Formats: sequence, C-alpha cells, structure tokens
Amino acid sequence: MADNWTIPDERPDSVKRKVPHFLRTRDDLASQMESGALPARTRLPSERELSEHFQITRMTVRQALRQLEAEGLIYRLDRRGWFVSPSRLRYNPTANIGFTENVRSQGKVPGTLLLSKEMTPASSWATKFLAVPDGEPVFLIRRLRSIDGRTVLVEQLYVNTTRCPGLLELPLEQSLTDLFEEHYGIVERRVRITMRPTALNEAQAQALQVAVGTPGLYLTRTILDQYDNVIEFDQEFWRHDVLEVEVDTYTHGDVTGSKNADKK
Repeated sequence: MADNWTIPDERPDSVKRKVPHFLRTRDDLASQMESGALPARTRLPSERELSEHFQITRMTVRQALRQLEAEGLIYRLDRRGWFVSPSRLRYNPTANIGFTENVRSQGKVPGTLLLSKEMTPASSWATKFLAVPDGEPVFLIRRLRSIDGRTVLVEQLYVNTTRCPGLLELPLEQSLTDLFEEHYGIVERRVRITMRPTALNEAQAQALQVAVGTPGLYLTRTILDQYDNVIEFDQEFWRHDVLEVEVDTYTHGDVTGSKNADKK
C-alpha cells in the first residue's frame, strides 16, 4: 500500500478524540474517493491491510466499510473484496426513456443477459397486475442488466400472451418496447411506477453477485398500451448504490415574473 494515499487529518486533537475511530477511517477513505486517489472500481486493501495502516482493529475496519457501503460509496463482491462504486445512473421516472438509451446517454455501456423465458399460468398475484383471468398463460422473462460490465439489476417481466403471440421466439435481449411496436403494433402509452427499499433474497443476490440481505431498490412498472390496456408488468431488483432519482417539476404561470420573485 502506498504511503501517501491518505489525507492528513488536520482537525484538532480535542475534536479527533470525540470522533469514533470507524468514522475517522470512513472519512479518510471517502476523501480519497472524492479526490480521485481511489478511482471508481478500485479494489480496496484487505481488512488486515486497512487495520495495520490505520492502526485500528479489524472490527473497527468492518464498521467503517459497512458505513461506506450503506452510503453507496463502495460495494462488495462475494469472495473478491470491496470496490469503489462508480458514479450513479441518473434516473427520471417521468421521462419516456428505456434502460439502454438512458445508460448510453450518460456515456456508459449497457448490457442485457437473458436468464430464462417461459409460458406459465398466471398466479392470483400476477392477475392482479396484468388484468388477466387467474390461471391464464402469461409470458415470464427474466433478464440481468449491467452497466460497463457491472451487474446492476435483475428483472422479471410478465407479458400478456394474447397480445404478443410468439414473443418468446424473438431476440429478448433487445428492447421489449421496440419489439412490441415492430412486431405487434403495440405502443406503450403510459407507465405506472412504484419504488421502495428492499433486501435482496438468495436468487437476486446470487444474480447480482452480492451477499444475501444486501440492501436493494424494488421497482415495479405497469405498462399500458395506446388503448389503455395492460400489456406488461415488470419487477426490477436494483443494487442500492446504482440509481440517483432525478425529477423535474414545474409550477404554473411565469416563474420569472414578479409574482414569483420572492418565492424560495
């Protein structure tokens, strides 16, 4: 480990003594990430090396690493160690833009891996969102998405079979939106989105190469066509350190006018 990779702590000793050791370590590592001394995707030194470098216990090192992980500044790969997180993907849920286009527009490289595809009877749970009779066949597609080679989300897509016969024979690594329009004349007119935090289960964690119970973001999309019929219901399980939600809002009237000049 290089001797000059940390930032000198210039706080008075009286202040240092009041700050827990794990937070001092967290601050030091975070400062290095911000300055570029620890670039994105850099593998951090081992717990033993960090313990020796900062002259703290390995338990304290783990506290600092868990804090950085909770903030989305680092991520862990099973049996490979800790890595510095890349910049987050800006995501505007009100914008009509797909994953691939959004990733490319931010100078990153998107990837899609088809995990499985099948026709399966709709469960009572699926019928609630797809508005199809209980037990009616639906298409179930599972895909893994990546950004710059790093897996970031696993998705389950439920599709109404009556509107898209033969869908499973098409190249499902491509945009479903494009396939719907090109092969079936379906235009996605409206999307209903929900988001909430979650913990990744075994199957999701394995696909994303993280530990079971790692924090994640659960996102659902209910997609309606030009006739206001539900054609697709998606479940997306994201790593918690990938997205930065960004929404533009507008007020009524002339925001530059005198009536709004004093509004903060």
